[in-house]
Amino acid sequence: MSKKIVLSFLLALTAISVVSQEIININENAVPESSETLEYLIENILISGACANVSNFNSQVYGLPTETQTKNYGFFSTNPNSTFPFEEGVVISSGIAYAGANTLNGALVSTDLAGATDSDADLEDALGYTGHASHDASFIEFDFVPTSNFISFRFLMASEEYDGNTECNYADGFAFLLREISSTTYTNLAILPDGTPVNVTNINNSGGCPNNTPYFDGYNMGDTNYGGRTIPLIANATVIPNATYHIKLVMADEGDSIWDTAIFLEAGSFNLGLDFGVDLTLAANNAACGDSHILDAGLFVGATYQWIFNGNPIPGETSQTYTAQTSTTGGLGDGTYEIAVTIAAGCTATDDIYIEFAEVPVSVLTITESFLACDADMDGFADFDLSLHDLTTL
Repeated sequence: MSKKIVLSFLLALTAISVVSQEIININENAVPESSETLEYLIENILISGACANVSNFNSQVYGLPTETQTKNYGFFSTNPNSTFPFEEGVVISSGIAYAGANTLNGALVSTDLAGATDSDADLEDALGYTGHASHDASFIEFDFVPTSNFISFRFLMASEEYDGNTECNYADGFAFLLREISSTTYTNLAILPDGTPVNVTNINNSGGCPNNTPYFDGYNMGDTNYGGRTIPLIANATVIPNATYHIKLVMADEGDSIWDTAIFLEAGSFNLGLDFGVDLTLAANNAACGDSHILDAGLFVGATYQWIFNGNPIPGETSQTYTAQTSTTGGLGDGTYEIAVTIAAGCTATDDIYIEFAEVPVSVLTITESFLACDADMDGFADFDLSLHDLTTL
């Protein structure tokens, strides 16, 4: 009997160990970033792209930076066996951020911040809330000057409202609002390709109100304590280099102050400069097809460009674009292609991508049937009606 008890105890410990590796970590005390301000996290964890001029931060959040287990924002990271799509980044919640992970008891992730944060009119306008106000709203806003003509970032939304029914009535959500500094009109970039705003009512797979199901990843995924989450989404915009823009990232509960929702922002994905995207490889089934692939670093006003292959500068390649080619056509072939853009003295932006080329399949048709025609007038020529030998009739 005692051996069975010990064995059961060991199995229980093993199960807890496996689950703890699947649950992500939020605001762990041993991690220095957990005690940082939201401003620090945005500027040093979320934003990538050298030489981005970021300033004039303002925020509405709950809790002091050092209150790691009670504030509604913070730093997250994953364990080795986690299935969560992002390895680390910044989280902003409509309740206590810490409750979204770190525990295994499956408790309801629901915190009423009791007026500590307010509603947000900009969010309500962007998501089209009518008849219900936003609650427990948090935001961070700042100005920035992009060095290129494109910005983007990756995020996903997780929510306790995802239970197969509640999402039909409560549209907790998030907006990424952008405007030129001289304008008062925001554009919401946290939208689906058809322009639909991101909230739990617009993205779910419930029995009563399924909506945009391809963008919903599933219920009770096991990597957080939330009831479900979206797939990773991308917000992007074309901007004017060297112009000043204002950005506001805001999220909130809708209709009530309970059943929390959180936005997870991938570290380094808020790109204010270069981004070639994922590597192109045969293993990932996305290799460059054919003999060439064009890389475009984007427009950097007044900048100089230098293309690099496997760590070595490519002589004479100093334009905005570069055409990578296979070695059989005189190119450099498979390898790592990099761009270094010098924007000003001491200010250089870089990005790289690994490219493998795949041959274009060639179809070869072998005709084994002989086509015969009579030369009626004996002049050495005859008319062939090839339509009588279409492939469908062979």
